[in-house]
Amino acid sequence: MIAGIALHEGHIAEMQTGEGKTLAAVAPVAFRALSGQGVHVLTFNDYLPHRDAQWMGPIYRFLGLSVGAIEAGMSSESRRVAYACDITYATAKETGFDFLRDQRVTDPADRVHRGFRWALVDEADSILIDKARIPLVLAGAVEASHDDPGRMAQIVRGLTPEVHFESDEAQRNVHLTEAGLAHVEQILNVPSLHDREHLHRLTQVNLALHARVLLTADVDYIVRADQIEIIDELTGRIVEDRHWPDGLQAAVEAKESVHRKEDGAILGFITLQHFLEQYGQVSGMTATACPAAEELDELYGLNVVVIPPHRPCGRVDQADVVFTHRTAKLEALIQCIHENHRSGRPVLAGTAAVAESEELGNRLLSVGLSCEVLNARNDAAEAEVIEEAGAPGAITISTNMAGRGTDIRLGGRDESRRVEVISRGGLCVIGTNRHESRRIDDQIRGRAGRQGDSGSSRFYISLEDPLIQRHGIDSLIPERYRRPLRTEPLDHPAFQREIDRAQRIVEGQSFEIRRTLSRYSQFIEGQRRQLFERRELVLSGQNQFLQEHEPDPYASHCSVASHSDVAEAERITLHHLDAAWRDHLAEIAMLRDGIHLVGLGGLNPIDEITSRIDEAIIETFRAVPMGPAGIDLEQEGLRGPASTWTYLVNDDSTADHLANLLTGNRDMGMNVGAGLMWPLLGLWIAARKLTQRRR
Repeated sequence: MIAGIALHEGHIAEMQTGEGKTLAAVAPVAFRALSGQGVHVLTFNDYLPHRDAQWMGPIYRFLGLSVGAIEAGMSSESRRVAYACDITYATAKETGFDFLRDQRVTDPADRVHRGFRWALVDEADSILIDKARIPLVLAGAVEASHDDPGRMAQIVRGLTPEVHFESDEAQRNVHLTEAGLAHVEQILNVPSLHDREHLHRLTQVNLALHARVLLTADVDYIVRADQIEIIDELTGRIVEDRHWPDGLQAAVEAKESVHRKEDGAILGFITLQHFLEQYGQVSGMTATACPAAEELDELYGLNVVVIPPHRPCGRVDQADVVFTHRTAKLEALIQCIHENHRSGRPVLAGTAAVAESEELGNRLLSVGLSCEVLNARNDAAEAEVIEEAGAPGAITISTNMAGRGTDIRLGGRDESRRVEVISRGGLCVIGTNRHESRRIDDQIRGRAGRQGDSGSSRFYISLEDPLIQRHGIDSLIPERYRRPLRTEPLDHPAFQREIDRAQRIVEGQSFEIRRTLSRYSQFIEGQRRQLFERRELVLSGQNQFLQEHEPDPYASHCSVASHSDVAEAERITLHHLDAAWRDHLAEIAMLRDGIHLVGLGGLNPIDEITSRIDEAIIETFRAVPMGPAGIDLEQEGLRGPASTWTYLVNDDSTADHLANLLTGNRDMGMNVGAGLMWPLLGLWIAARKLTQRRR
C-alpha cells in the first residue's frame, strides 16, 4: 500500500525484486481506472502484458473494470478493443508505435488509441533509461534500390583483417585501409571509389564491411526461416518488425544469403521521453531506480521513493571470480554448476548472447548434465522453462530473457518442494559476464533471494570478455597477473576496482548520449506538433484550405459532385503533409549523421515545409479528375504504404560510425568535423529562430 500511494502520487517506487511490484500496482491502477478514461500499464517485454493482465485480471473484474493486453502481431481492430478497456497492459514500444501509426491515419475511426490519461511504467529504469536510447522510428515500404549487396558481401568476404581493413572494438568502428581501398577499386574496376559517380558503391562496400565485422550472428541477430531477426540486447528477445536502416539491413541479409526485405523510408519519429509527455501523469516502479535517480529527475521530473522490503533479503552476493581466459572461466562455470546441481540446488546461468548460451549448454551436455537453454531461438518455450527453473537440481541456461519481470518459484510447479530447495540454499544465480550497467547485473542477481528466501549470486569473468576488452580493462591489470594463462582464478583487488570503474564510466557516457538525444529531438518534436496540428484540422473537417485558396475550381467541382464529396478533397493535404514530413525526417537524419552539407540559410524549417505542402496540394487539386463521387484518392496514388516496421537506429553520439561508413574514410578529419559542426549549427539556428519567434 505504501508503494501504491507513491505510484498514485506520480513517483518512481523502488521495490526489491520479489516484493510484489505487479500486485502493488493494482490499487493505484484500479483507482485511476475508475475515472473511465483508461490507464496504461507499460511493461518491459512482450512476454509480460498478457501474463500480468491474466494474473491481475480477476481483481480488476471483481471491481467492475475491464482489462486488455496489447501483443505483437495483433490486428488494428484487436488493438482498438484492448485500448478501449479501462486498463490496458502493453509494452512501451508497442504503445508508442501505435501512436505513430495513428498519426498517419486518413480517417479518425482508424485510430487504435483513445487518448492518454495515466501511465504506470513497470521496470521504469530500463524503459525510461536503457531503452530510451533508441527512438521510436516508424518506417514504410518503398521501392527497392538497384544496388547489389550480394556482390559487395562477396567482395568483403575476401578481405583480410589488418591488411584490407581495421576495426576498433572500443569505438565499435571498422574502415578500409588504403590497401583495402585499392584492392576493392581493382575488383570493381573503378579509378577511385571517392569519385562522385562511385560514392554509392563505396557506401555499399562499407555497409557490407559493417555487416561482416560489427554485427554477429547469434549475438546481434539470428537467422530463422530464411530471415534476419534482430535480438534486443536488453531483453535477449527477438524484436518483431525491426530493421536496420540505410542499407545495413540489406547488407546483413546478403552476408547471410537470406531473402531480402523491402527497403524503407522513415515515416515517423519520436523519443520515448516525448511520447510519455502525451500522458497527463506518469509513474513507475522498479528494483533498481536509485542508481538512475538523477537522470530520472532530469529527463522526466520523476522522484524515487524507496519502499522497505517486507522481509530482509536472504541472498548472498559472492565476490566475482576472475580468470585470464575464457577456457578457464568455462571450466570453472561447469564445475560450479555441477557442484550445485549435485547438492540439489536449482541453478540459473545468465549469459550475454545466444551463441554463448548454446555453447555452455552443449558443454554441460557433454559432461552428462541435462539442462534447459532459453534464448531468442526458442523463445516460445519461455513460460514452460521458467516454470520449472526453480525445481530441485534444475539447470537453466538463459540470455537476458530470464531477467526483469521473471519470477522463478522455488520448487517449480510442485509447491511442496519449495521447503526442500530453501533448505539446500535456494536458487543459485551465476552470471557469465558483467554488463555495462550495474543495474542489469543487479537484476540478474535479483532472480534469487526473493521475499527473504535463501539464495546466492556470483559472476564469473575472464579478461577476454567483451566488457573487459572493449574498455581496455585488461591493459590496466599488471602484466605479472595476466601472463602466463592460468586455470586458477586471479586474486588482486585491481580487477574488481577497474571493472566497477569501467561500469561507472560507461553509465556516464550513456547518460550523455540520452541527454544529447533529448536535446536534439526536442526541436523535432516541436516541429512535429506544429505540423500535425494542421493534420488534426483536416481529420476533423475544420480545414478549408482549398476552398479559401482555390475558390473558382472548388465551386466548379461542386457543380459536378456534392459539396461533401468535394470537401473530401481536403484530404489531399494528408498525403502531401505526410510526404513532406517523411522527407524532412530524412533530411534531418542526414544532417545529424553528417552525410552531406546542407545550406541552412537561416530559414524556418516548418515555414519551408508548409510552403511546399501548400504548393503540392494546389497542384494535385488542379490535376486530379473530379467525378460524381468526388476524388478517388487511392486511384490517384494518394495512399500511404501498405506495411510498416520499426527501425533500429544508431544512438551513440560519441562514436557515430555509420556516418563514416556512408561517407568513406579518406580525409576522416573533414567527415568528423562535418558530423560535429553541422548538427550543432543546425540546433543553434533552430534555437535562435525559436527564441525570436517567442519574442
